[in-house]
Amino acid sequence: MFRRKLRCLKHPSVEIIDVSKESDFRALVVWLEDQKVRQYKPDERKALRDVKSDDWTAAFSKYLDDIEFPFDRSDRIGVVDWLLGHAIRLEYSDDAVQLTEAAETVARVNRSEVASQESSQQRQFDVNSSEFEAGVASLAKLFELPLHTDHVKLFEAIALLVEQRLSAEARRQAKASPETKKKQEDKLECVPLASTELGFDLTDPVLRDTAKVLRILHIAELRELQTKINEIIVAVQMLTADPKTDQRLGKVGR
Repeated sequence: MFRRKLRCLKHPSVEIIDVSKESDFRALVVWLEDQKVRQYKPDERKALRDVKSDDWTAAFSKYLDDIEFPFDRSDRIGVVDWLLGHAIRLEYSDDAVQLTEAAETVARVNRSEVASQESSQQRQFDVNSSEFEAGVASLAKLFELPLHTDHVKLFEAIALLVEQRLSAEARRQAKASPETKKKQEDKLECVPLASTELGFDLTDPVLRDTAKVLRILHIAELRELQTKINEIIVAVQMLTADPKTDQRLGKVGR
């Protein structure tokens, strides 16, 4: 499930690690802290490193407090996913070149995995199987969608994206001439993200920019909706302004 992120972090046991096992889970937490996160000084990691201690759970809970983990701690998959993402951000935030190289490596691996999988329209899938989950993760990477802890919901998002891209309008735009596409691009409105007001405060710059993008997209959808409403109003006004009457039903006087 986390192979791509583990590869980015160069974990030594990508193929065999199983976070559902308590021993593997604890070992991963210790490895991330020792090698990538480094929230504590080396001499402060003793309690976290003692993975066989009865007090390890309490030490881990304090560790999550110290790194400001924001989500439900009972969801181990969500915890691991966040820890890996946090480690990746710390690992590559100061080195854009390494981040680009890692992303290209992951993309090549995913393309190789997708190419090696058998495809059949008659094949029946178990949505809870590891094969289906891996396939959804590969599709998400191809469509440049962020991973989600619930792979079924992620698959629904992919299906919606495919439906939108394969709509009649999307196919028409794909077949448009270069000149037409250039004109459409010239009409696009560029919105500077830095000067966009969010309406509320977020300390994390990544989350703040993400929220701004979502706000801009929402406003664009509202504008499109308003345009369609205006078109409907105009169409109704044209009908009511030029009614087709039946003179045989008319009356003169009372």
